[in-house]
Amino acid sequence: MTTHSPHVACHFLVEAGFARVGFTRVQLPRMEREVIRYREGSDPIETSRLLPGPLRLGDCILERGVVPSDHDFFQWIRAGGFGQAERRDLVVKLLNENHEPTMVWRLQNAFPVALDWSALDAQDGGVLIESLRLAVTSMTVEAL
Repeated sequence: MTTHSPHVACHFLVEAGFARVGFTRVQLPRMEREVIRYREGSDPIETSRLLPGPLRLGDCILERGVVPSDHDFFQWIRAGGFGQAERRDLVVKLLNENHEPTMVWRLQNAFPVALDWSALDAQDGGVLIESLRLAVTSMTVEAL
């Protein structure tokens, strides 16, 4: 009898056109379908009908440690102007113990909407982390 173990979420690769590809955390976009409420005045019941609406995608968040001379996140968010943004396609691959992809998320037309750094704290010896939040136009998921 074959047992199927769940995927381990700690071994992954992000392809996004950055010189440095190491990320500590990736929050993939949440998918949510809007609900359209519809009711006609002659309906015999008081409640609305619920219809499936368009799908909405949440933001993707990329996190990594800050290293000297690497300002890719900062340069990307500054590259756009009002009403304009540099858009990129991203690929996030979940890897197995042999470093082979088992699932692939393809995020299309992503652009940065927020850049944040962890707190500078003289009492803590932790790593400075930068977080880039991306708006995503569309996403596909492949299970390999």
